[in-house]
This record gives sequence, C-alpha cells and structure tokens, in this order.
Amino acid sequence: MAAKLLVEFIGTFLLALVIGMTALDSSLPAGLGPIAVASVLASMIYATSHVSGAHFNPVVTLAFTVRGTTPLRETGPFIAVQLIGAVLASLLSLWAAPPLPDGASIAPLALDVVPTLVFETIFTFAMVFVILNLASARPLKGNQFSGLAVGLVVLAGAYVAGPVSGAAFNPAVTVALGTMGVADWSDVWMHFCGEFAGAMLALAAFTVVDRESTTD
Repeated sequence: MAAKLLVEFIGTFLLALVIGMTALDSSLPAGLGPIAVASVLASMIYATSHVSGAHFNPVVTLAFTVRGTTPLRETGPFIAVQLIGAVLASLLSLWAAPPLPDGASIAPLALDVVPTLVFETIFTFAMVFVILNLASARPLKGNQFSGLAVGLVVLAGAYVAGPVSGAAFNPAVTVALGTMGVADWSDVWMHFCGEFAGAMLALAAFTVVDRESTTD
C-alpha cells in the first residue's frame, strides 16, 4: 500500500503544482494553463495507473470505493495523501511564483452559485465517467490510451468551465485553490457539492451503461 500512497501523493502534488504555478505566474502566455494541466495529468496516469489506478482526486477514489474497486481500507489514506499533496503544492506555488506586478494581490474567483454548481457537476461527471469506463468497462480494460483520454476531457473542461467555475473538478484542487487565495474559502462549498454530485451521477450512469453493454 505504501507504493500506492506514494504515487497518489506524487500525482496530486504535481497536478496541483502545475495548476498553482500557471494560475499565479502572470508572465505565462494566456491559455497555457489548461494545456499544462492536461499534459501533466496524462503523463502521471500513464506512469502510475498500474500502481494505484492514478486517481489523484478524492471523488474518483470515492467513486471507485462505492463501485467496490477500491477497498474501503484504502479510501481514507488515498484521500488524505491527495489533500496533503495538493496543500503542499499550493504552498510551494505561493513561495515560488513571481510577485504580481505593481504590488497587486491575488483576486479570488468571482463565482456565481448556480453556474458554478452546474459546470462543476457537468465536467466532473464527464471526467469521472471517462475514467470509470476506461478502468472498468471490459472492452476497454488494459487499454493504452487512458492518459490521453482523461487529459483531453480535462483540457476541454478547463477551457469551457474555467471562466465560469475555475474548472476544479477535484476537491484536492479546490483545497489548493483556497490555500493559494485563488478561490475564496466561503465559496469552495460550490465546488465540493458539484464535484461530489458529478462523480456520483457518473457512477450511476456508468453502472447502467456497463450493465447494458455486458448483457447485449
């Protein structure tokens, strides 16, 4: 189990670090963030999925736990190291990012409740639905394109939902955004609710689709 926890920590740490540095460094080209995030996520999935399943996301771990793929004894430790990795990465980002010009400070995301809930739910659903199919559907098990597929759905979600909700799709990322001041702590409940709802809806949809596909 130590190896699983280590790679879950590493993957979530690197994911949150890329998010943090691209969010805080104003000198980077506009639009680079989603590409960098999708790239590191895809790379870490390819590198570590054989060890832990490459969750890097508490609601992904929760979905696999409810499905019965992840043993309950691993759920808490997985989520703990994911959150620790995200917080440490956000602290490193705050320390390492160049200062904002002219003494400016970080402005938290301006989030509206309904759009944030809707977009976090939709794109968390899309991401978790893709992950469940790639990891669990019999025709797709053992495939060699999981990293690319997950990276692409996150890339699309980041561009579409980013201006609306901040495109977290991951409670560990949400905690990192709060730690960095990119999200206001009083607003993160919107992310958490949308992420949980999206993951559970994805699990329900996958259960129906998988059952139908195996009985045809």
